[in-house]
Amino acid sequence: MHSVRVQDQRMHFSASHFLKSEDEVEKLHGHNYSLRIKLTGPLNDDGMVYDFREVKSKAIKICKTLDHQVLLPRDSETIKVSKSDEFIEVHVGEKRYVFPEEDCVIIPTKATTAELLAQHILKNLDFPKDFGVKVCVSESEGNTGCYKR
Repeated sequence: MHSVRVQDQRMHFSASHFLKSEDEVEKLHGHNYSLRIKLTGPLNDDGMVYDFREVKSKAIKICKTLDHQVLLPRDSETIKVSKSDEFIEVHVGEKRYVFPEEDCVIIPTKATTAELLAQHILKNLDFPKDFGVKVCVSESEGNTGCYKR
């Protein structure tokens, strides 16, 4: 099998989030996330696994949906997210946040870790099912979470 790795300066997004651990709720903070994708599969008639431009285009499209948003976990047992009118209300520990709905993306995960963001992004990329796909999301240099199909 052949593979391609795709990384581009346009495959990034800036977003805020927080995590809840056993005894701590992080402060709301942000990252300048970057994305890397590796595809493994057979060569097509043109001698390519997949056209780099198409991979970049798909990744950039997803990044745009996450850019400048508050990322919230839909399936958390400890972070309660609800909608009312045009606002998102979040309860975690002793904290309560209220955000305009247009400024939030509710991710169908239990947390907004880099690993789970990578899984969410991979699920929203449309690559052939017989291809191996690995998505890595970096919060900063040296801090990367990945998910592989």
